[in-house]
Amino acid sequence: MSGAIFLDRDGVINRKVDGDYVREWSQFEFLPGAVEALQHLAARGRGPLIVVTNQRGIARGLMSAAAVDEIHQRMRAALAAQGVRLAGMHVCPHEIGTCDCRKPGVKLFLDAAHLDPTLELERSAVVGDSLADLEAGRRLGAQSFAVSPDPAALVQAAREAGIEVSGAAPSLLNLARTGLLDRQPIAATAR
Repeated sequence: MSGAIFLDRDGVINRKVDGDYVREWSQFEFLPGAVEALQHLAARGRGPLIVVTNQRGIARGLMSAAAVDEIHQRMRAALAAQGVRLAGMHVCPHEIGTCDCRKPGVKLFLDAAHLDPTLELERSAVVGDSLADLEAGRRLGAQSFAVSPDPAALVQAAREAGIEVSGAAPSLLNLARTGLLDRQPIAATAR
């Protein structure tokens, strides 16, 4: 039994589009160092790398589920060419307040655990750039890690919301280099 590293997509792996959504592959751009960070995390063997992403633009009619699937297929292929295997891609296509899978809901994480019965959510890490991501980690009893251009502000907002953050950095690469994601908790902890 082992934990996974659950990663948000936009703002953690790829650059966000200002005021919009990544609607097609031509808009997708890996953040600087993201591929290197994923290579590092894959090599460290803490557990599978799984992407869990809210894609509300589908519900809003700004992009199709097929377009998001294509982005994910191409992203996975680009990463595989660099030696990084993503064990799963879990997407919430819904509008806020209409489902239980949209982060900070945990259904997508539970779905991942259902597909891999060896996965222990309490021994997992959730890496995200928003309070919703960090709150999902808290609800799972997993470690929550913040990636943000202003990590101190995100950590402070998390503290004010009662969310413990296990580590923070301005990029996934900086976070990976800390080594904090290399270590699984010895035992499940309630957060």
